[in-house]
Amino acid sequence: MTGHVHFLGICGYAVSGAALVAREQGWRVSGSDDEAYPPTTEILTAAGVAWVDGSDPANLDRWGVPDLVVVGNQTRATNPEWLAARDRGLPTTSEIEFYLRLTAGRRRIAVCGTHGKTTTSSLLAHMLDACGMDPGYRLGSTSLDLGGSARLGTGPFVFEGDEYTTAPWDTRPKFLHIRPSSACVTRLELDHPDVYPTLDAYRAPFRELARSMPAAGLLVLCADDPECGALEADASCRVITYGCEEGAAWRIRLGGDGGGLQTFTVLEPGGEHEVALTFPGRHSALNAAAALVLAVDAGASLQRCIEACATFRGPARRFEVVGEVSDVTVVDDYAHHPTEVEVTIAAARDRYPGRRLIAIHTPHTYSRTRTLLADYEHSFSGADVVVLGPIESARERGMEATVSSHDVASRVGEAVPVHVVDSSAAAIGLLARISRPGDVLLVLSLGGFDKIALRLVAALEAAGVH
Repeated sequence: MTGHVHFLGICGYAVSGAALVAREQGWRVSGSDDEAYPPTTEILTAAGVAWVDGSDPANLDRWGVPDLVVVGNQTRATNPEWLAARDRGLPTTSEIEFYLRLTAGRRRIAVCGTHGKTTTSSLLAHMLDACGMDPGYRLGSTSLDLGGSARLGTGPFVFEGDEYTTAPWDTRPKFLHIRPSSACVTRLELDHPDVYPTLDAYRAPFRELARSMPAAGLLVLCADDPECGALEADASCRVITYGCEEGAAWRIRLGGDGGGLQTFTVLEPGGEHEVALTFPGRHSALNAAAALVLAVDAGASLQRCIEACATFRGPARRFEVVGEVSDVTVVDDYAHHPTEVEVTIAAARDRYPGRRLIAIHTPHTYSRTRTLLADYEHSFSGADVVVLGPIESARERGMEATVSSHDVASRVGEAVPVHVVDSSAAAIGLLARISRPGDVLLVLSLGGFDKIALRLVAALEAAGVH
């Protein structure tokens, strides 16, 4: 089926990917969003997609009445354009269900878990591509290896399995719609407290995923995380575990990190294999192990997948080195959960031993920051200096600010100097003054803090570093 499809929330990574894939398939595409920002805005415009910034019922007639309205999960229940589409009786579907329509009859692989989904699914797609299997994928970022956040392909289709809600009318997590042949859970830890008030509530859909797997399917679980390991009791299919701890079916033995590659050994039932991976840190090695298990199960060559680890560029803004100026290295990363901040700082320590590490972080949403505030007590212990920007309100914009970055700073303690700034411009000015040769500036922010990483490179070049 083709025709005119209109996307609400078109500038989200997953939705923009769906829009571009639909356009390639012959659909006429239009869309809208609210307070949209690059890079997806630039990507859509460059591709010639008709879209507008601002939800409005008039958008449903702006390019002609659509045959189908696809609704992204960030669309609020009070969105006037969505309400108008519903009241007019226009055919509607969620973004994830639209992808399922595009991938009908295909082998689907879901990468789920609190952390590491984007990197693991990007690496899995890269492995399958290296094996000539022409994979499709739906990611939460742009693949620097394959291009874009989505591709239809003809082979196995890799889904980044988001646990957030599906649509204004559907509060189920998106990954429960996928019905994959195989899936993994990388880690299970409370997140999205605006939807899941307790760990029990957050755990429930993952248990449902395990119970709903096809009997001939495969569930891959991280044995190092007790919450993940506990899902095996709910599994309705074969289970393979991976991890650094004894007892994992695919066991990881960590090596060293140097020359831009992390090395580790994989011990699995078929033998022992040496792996060189472009991304640092224990968590990255674990993510690679999950991708290897899923790829081999899909029919890929294990050796070719191992070789792909050494060429993996990754998704955008996942430990992405964006520049080096006078021996100052600027790294951009998406980490926004306190646990992600901690492990990313640890990975930077592995990659850049002996160098001063300055962490620049913007907490994400008031609900997450308030609920997980205590976790920040150890998030920055591996940093030498911390710079905190304002909380990114994101989907909670307009809500009362019940917590602030000063509250986060109070949890860091006195061992690490902490600076709280009120804007990205103030952060750039501070960092340009205090940076010195040998420093690593590690940006940790879901929204990118106004593209601060790239702006830091330009500011350091302009100011010079002494």
